[in-house]
Amino acid sequence: MKSKRPAGLPNLPWITAKGAFDPAKFPIDSTLRQCVSSNFDECRTGCTLLSTMVAHGRVEAGVFLLGLLRYFEGDLNALGVVVENVGGFQNAQCAAALFAELRRIPSSNTTRRYLDSVIGTLVRFPADMVQESFWELSGDSAFSYKMRAKFKAAAEGVADIW
Repeated sequence: MKSKRPAGLPNLPWITAKGAFDPAKFPIDSTLRQCVSSNFDECRTGCTLLSTMVAHGRVEAGVFLLGLLRYFEGDLNALGVVVENVGGFQNAQCAAALFAELRRIPSSNTTRRYLDSVIGTLVRFPADMVQESFWELSGDSAFSYKMRAKFKAAAEGVADIW
Protein backbone atom coordinates (compact mmCIF):
# COMPACT_ATOMS: atom_id res chain seq x y z
CA MET A 1 0.00 0.00 0.00
CA LYS A 2 1.33 3.42 -0.99
CA SER A 3 1.73 5.92 1.83
CA LYS A 4 -0.47 9.00 1.65
CA ARG A 5 1.07 12.42 1.45
CA PRO A 6 -0.01 14.88 4.11
CA ALA A 7 -2.26 17.70 2.93
CA GLY A 8 -0.37 20.71 1.65
CA LEU A 9 2.74 18.71 0.74
CA PRO A 10 3.59 19.16 -2.93
CA ASN A 11 3.26 16.08 -5.11
CA LEU A 12 6.81 16.10 -6.44
CA PRO A 13 8.79 12.89 -6.87
CA TRP A 14 11.84 14.34 -5.08
CA ILE A 15 9.82 15.21 -1.96
CA THR A 16 9.29 12.17 0.24
CA ALA A 17 6.02 11.38 2.01
CA LYS A 18 7.59 12.84 5.16
CA GLY A 19 8.40 16.08 3.33
CA ALA A 20 12.16 15.50 3.02
CA PHE A 21 14.24 16.25 -0.05
CA ASP A 22 15.40 13.15 -1.97
CA PRO A 23 18.42 14.05 -4.15
CA ALA A 24 18.29 10.64 -5.82
CA LYS A 25 15.05 11.67 -7.55
CA PHE A 26 15.67 15.38 -8.11
CA PRO A 27 15.81 16.39 -11.81
CA ILE A 28 19.38 17.20 -12.77
CA ASP A 29 18.77 19.66 -15.66
CA SER A 30 18.45 22.89 -13.68
CA THR A 31 21.38 21.89 -11.47
CA LEU A 32 23.59 21.41 -14.53
CA ARG A 33 22.64 24.88 -15.77
CA GLN A 34 23.62 26.32 -12.39
CA CYS A 35 27.03 24.67 -12.59
CA VAL A 36 27.94 26.39 -15.84
CA SER A 37 26.52 29.75 -14.79
CA SER A 38 28.81 32.78 -14.94
CA ASN A 39 27.54 33.62 -11.43
CA PHE A 40 30.05 32.09 -9.01
CA ASP A 41 27.52 31.56 -6.21
CA GLU A 42 25.13 29.74 -8.58
CA CYS A 43 28.00 27.56 -9.78
CA ARG A 44 28.97 26.71 -6.19
CA THR A 45 25.36 25.86 -5.31
CA GLY A 46 24.99 23.66 -8.39
CA CYS A 47 28.24 21.80 -7.69
CA THR A 48 27.25 21.25 -4.07
CA LEU A 49 23.91 19.80 -5.14
CA LEU A 50 25.67 17.53 -7.65
CA SER A 51 27.91 16.33 -4.82
CA THR A 52 24.81 15.57 -2.74
CA MET A 53 23.34 13.65 -5.68
CA VAL A 54 26.57 11.63 -5.96
CA ALA A 55 26.29 10.76 -2.27
CA HIS A 56 22.80 9.40 -3.01
CA GLY A 57 23.95 7.15 -5.85
CA ARG A 58 23.64 9.47 -8.86
CA VAL A 59 26.72 8.47 -10.88
CA GLU A 60 25.77 10.84 -13.70
CA ALA A 61 26.20 13.78 -11.32
CA GLY A 62 29.78 12.69 -10.61
CA VAL A 63 30.51 12.33 -14.31
CA PHE A 64 29.29 15.87 -14.87
CA LEU A 65 31.51 17.15 -12.04
CA LEU A 66 34.48 15.49 -13.76
CA GLY A 67 33.53 17.21 -17.00
CA LEU A 68 33.56 20.56 -15.20
CA LEU A 69 37.29 20.08 -14.59
CA ARG A 70 37.75 20.59 -18.34
CA TYR A 71 35.01 23.19 -18.73
CA PHE A 72 36.64 25.47 -16.14
CA GLU A 73 40.26 24.55 -16.89
CA GLY A 74 41.36 28.20 -16.90
CA ASP A 75 39.38 29.37 -13.85
CA LEU A 76 41.08 28.35 -10.61
CA ASN A 77 38.22 29.62 -8.43
CA ALA A 78 35.61 27.52 -10.23
CA LEU A 79 38.00 24.56 -10.37
CA GLY A 80 38.43 24.80 -6.62
CA VAL A 81 34.67 24.50 -6.16
CA VAL A 82 34.54 21.49 -8.47
CA VAL A 83 37.42 19.77 -6.68
CA GLU A 84 35.77 20.40 -3.29
CA ASN A 85 32.66 18.63 -4.51
CA VAL A 86 34.05 15.81 -6.64
CA GLY A 87 35.61 14.10 -3.60
CA GLY A 88 32.51 12.00 -2.97
CA PHE A 89 32.80 10.43 -6.42
CA GLN A 90 35.52 8.01 -5.42
CA ASN A 91 36.38 5.82 -8.36
CA ALA A 92 39.47 5.20 -10.49
CA GLN A 93 38.37 7.65 -13.20
CA CYS A 94 37.95 10.46 -10.70
CA ALA A 95 41.32 9.75 -9.09
CA ALA A 96 42.97 9.73 -12.54
CA ALA A 97 41.36 13.06 -13.44
CA LEU A 98 42.55 14.65 -10.20
CA PHE A 99 46.09 13.31 -10.64
CA ALA A 100 46.00 14.71 -14.19
CA GLU A 101 45.20 18.10 -12.65
CA LEU A 102 48.31 17.86 -10.49
CA ARG A 103 50.37 17.30 -13.64
CA ARG A 104 48.50 19.89 -15.76
CA ILE A 105 48.66 22.88 -13.42
CA PRO A 106 52.17 24.21 -12.79
CA SER A 107 52.92 24.96 -9.15
CA SER A 108 53.21 28.67 -8.35
CA ASN A 109 52.05 31.15 -5.73
CA THR A 110 48.84 31.57 -7.74
CA THR A 111 48.06 27.87 -8.09
CA ARG A 112 49.28 26.58 -4.72
CA ARG A 113 45.89 26.76 -2.98
CA TYR A 114 44.18 24.93 -5.85
CA LEU A 115 46.83 22.19 -5.98
CA ASP A 116 46.60 21.78 -2.21
CA SER A 117 42.83 21.30 -2.52
CA VAL A 118 43.37 18.63 -5.20
CA ILE A 119 45.81 16.81 -2.90
CA GLY A 120 43.40 17.23 0.01
CA THR A 121 40.59 15.68 -2.00
CA LEU A 122 42.75 12.77 -3.15
CA VAL A 123 43.91 11.86 0.36
CA ARG A 124 40.27 11.15 1.26
CA PHE A 125 40.17 8.42 -1.41
CA PRO A 126 40.89 4.80 -0.47
CA ALA A 127 44.64 4.17 -0.19
CA ASP A 128 44.65 1.43 -2.84
CA MET A 129 43.32 3.97 -5.34
CA VAL A 130 45.81 6.79 -4.77
CA GLN A 131 48.86 5.78 -2.75
CA GLU A 132 50.91 4.40 -5.65
CA SER A 133 50.29 7.52 -7.75
CA PHE A 134 51.34 9.77 -4.87
CA TRP A 135 54.56 7.76 -4.52
CA GLU A 136 55.20 8.12 -8.28
CA LEU A 137 54.70 11.88 -8.11
CA SER A 138 56.96 12.15 -5.05
CA GLY A 139 59.82 10.76 -7.13
CA ASP A 140 59.14 12.80 -10.27
CA SER A 141 61.89 15.40 -10.79
CA ALA A 142 59.52 17.50 -12.93
CA PHE A 143 58.08 18.78 -9.64
CA SER A 144 59.76 21.06 -7.15
CA TYR A 145 61.23 19.72 -3.94
CA LYS A 146 58.29 21.20 -1.98
CA MET A 147 55.67 19.56 -4.22
CA ARG A 148 57.46 16.21 -4.07
CA ALA A 149 57.48 16.52 -0.26
CA LYS A 150 53.71 17.17 -0.30
CA PHE A 151 53.17 14.09 -2.47
CA LYS A 152 55.30 11.98 -0.15
CA ALA A 153 53.40 13.24 2.89
CA ALA A 154 50.12 12.46 1.13
CA ALA A 155 51.26 8.93 0.27
CA GLU A 156 52.27 8.33 3.87
CA GLY A 157 49.14 10.03 5.23
CA VAL A 158 46.71 8.06 3.11
CA ALA A 159 48.25 4.86 4.41
CA ASP A 160 47.64 6.03 7.98
CA ILE A 161 44.02 6.95 7.25
CA TRP A 162 43.10 3.67 5.58
